[in-house]
Amino acid sequence: MGTVIVGAAIVDLGTKALAVASLSEGDARGAIPFIDFTLHYNRGISFSLFQAGSPASVAALLTVQAALTTFVAVWAYRATGILQRLGLALITGGALGNLVDRLVDGAVTDFLDLHTAGIHWFAFNMADFWISSGVFLLILDAFPILGVRGSAPEDVQR
Repeated sequence: MGTVIVGAAIVDLGTKALAVASLSEGDARGAIPFIDFTLHYNRGISFSLFQAGSPASVAALLTVQAALTTFVAVWAYRATGILQRLGLALITGGALGNLVDRLVDGAVTDFLDLHTAGIHWFAFNMADFWISSGVFLLILDAFPILGVRGSAPEDVQR
């Protein structure tokens, strides 16, 4: 599980570094019909809410973010179901990537711009993808009727 957490964070931070090295802020490069590569810096929380501009507000945001990331990591290590463990590990890895990014830059780097029919919905990064995937797995785990719920094999549990 630690491998999933660290791997997700590394992929996130690596793709952010690649985006910063190859994109200029605000420029859009088409990727696929509904996603463009566009460099943005999110100084707030999700969807740029509650912008943190001052050093004190960045410190407060980092403190809350670190506490929540730690909480989810502990929860992941205590979880027994494989989907729950994997989902929480992906959420932790994504949160860790965003935490490190904000710690280094004071903002989270977003570079994937989701759009349809000329409407730009939001910009995100791989950390957001990992977090969303983790939430999906937790929802899947909550429905035992799907037949995928249960304990993880011993080699996956630790």
